[in-house]
Amino acid sequence: MEILSPVWSSAVEGPAAKRRLRGLAGAMVAIVDDNLDIPFTTRLETLLAERAGATVKRLVKPSGTAPSPPSLIEEAARADVAVVGVGL
Repeated sequence: MEILSPVWSSAVEGPAAKRRLRGLAGAMVAIVDDNLDIPFTTRLETLLAERAGATVKRLVKPSGTAPSPPSLIEEAARADVAVVGVGL
């Protein structure tokens, strides 16, 4: 029998934490778009830009129900904030 643990080993170090933002004005916000509800993500993008003053980068997954490819995850990680896994 094989037992799998969902907890990472303490030897594995993740990326360094980013600085905490005081607001979204001037921040780069990545939206990982699963392409399943285009009106919702379009509205979210508009509100983040117009009301919060953020620069928004929309990253569209090739398939909405499949995991994001590593390149997309890496691109989202370069942003100041990432919106991922929005449940509707």
